[in-house]
Amino acid sequence: MKQYRNILFAVLLISCCSSCLTLKKLDAFVAEQYGNQVPKLNKKNAANLSVVSTLPKTGDAISVSRNKTSNFLPLILYWHYEFRRVCALNPDIAANTFTNALNNASSKALQQKLEGKKLELTVEQAPVGFSFTEKTNIIFVVYIISWSRLSVEPDFKDLVVSYKLTHADGTSKTGTIQVKNPMRDKGLRLFQSWKSAVSEYITEYNYTINNMAKSFAGELMKEL
Repeated sequence: MKQYRNILFAVLLISCCSSCLTLKKLDAFVAEQYGNQVPKLNKKNAANLSVVSTLPKTGDAISVSRNKTSNFLPLILYWHYEFRRVCALNPDIAANTFTNALNNASSKALQQKLEGKKLELTVEQAPVGFSFTEKTNIIFVVYIISWSRLSVEPDFKDLVVSYKLTHADGTSKTGTIQVKNPMRDKGLRLFQSWKSAVSEYITEYNYTINNMAKSFAGELMKEL
């Protein structure tokens, strides 16, 4: 019984040490990275092009975070658990970033393809968040030995966009294009703060959405 009390104390101690990162602090910091507003569309789409999103809405907040514990393994001499602060970004961030990147990458060439036609794009899936993850291991023999790995784990969803191309005679062509998500989880470097890690992720996330939109534009031009 004493062993269990000691192990439980160790778990609580580690949890307390990481509790300086609250959900409120995380959401506030993420909002700062976006200037406390969802990125706006740089310009209106042409009359023959529309982009809509069916990504699940999360409200007006820049992000909404929650706690999640998973993979809890309480053995006699070894405990392992994973604790996540799951941060769901406002889906309009991905949708607007995608639209801006699409317009920048293919505006002129796309309009040449669309002469006399109408194109409707629907963003059906996209990476829309990340998890600040703590994986803790505890071994109890004579002394309590524990270690943790902190990382920022991305949303691994691919970009999925469907299209409908309508010709002047009313006939149409439909299809769906999927672009692989290249992001991978990254462990925090020695002495790296959670703010630095999250800031790096946001920068990479924005860059990745831009690149995925450019890849989509290339595939779309082949199919039109």
